[in-house]
Amino acid sequence: MIDKIEFYNTPDGSVCCKPEGKPMFVLDESCRKLIEEMIITIKELYPDAFKALSALYSTSERNRLLYEYRIVHRFIRCNFGEYDTLRHDVDAMGGFHIEEVHCPLRGECRLEGCVCRPQLQSTLSPREHEVALLLGKGYDKLEVANKLQISVYTVSRHVANIKARLHFKHTNQIIAHFQNAE
Repeated sequence: MIDKIEFYNTPDGSVCCKPEGKPMFVLDESCRKLIEEMIITIKELYPDAFKALSALYSTSERNRLLYEYRIVHRFIRCNFGEYDTLRHDVDAMGGFHIEEVHCPLRGECRLEGCVCRPQLQSTLSPREHEVALLLGKGYDKLEVANKLQISVYTVSRHVANIKARLHFKHTNQIIAHFQNAE
């Protein structure tokens, strides 16, 4: 699992990756583990962004390594491009912290609002989504149960379903992904 990593754009268009406690490196096609994990997360949690980027880079589709690299590279440039020390772009649980990146195409780019600052989407039921949002706001299972007037067991069942549907291993991953969602 990718975790505790900061991304930033360079003036020449490269993407630099700075994992916590490790040296910085430039993202390229050989960074397969990072690219594969990013592709899975983008595809599952930001499907509209994935579809738009897939269409944009469809001419590279036959070369899967280049195709996936270009999708991840663009997603990072549009969402994590600022170097900051406040919090990692990908946190300890693999959650993305989307930033508003300064872009010269703001207001003109046809992918604005789709690829940059994409909306978190999932295949969760409305009730599972409610539970995930409350967990993201810092509620514990008992508080979620009281707020939604359901049993703690039902909350635990929803949490298990959320983890299964989003391919998460830990409840902290749900919290990380939904803490900025609305």
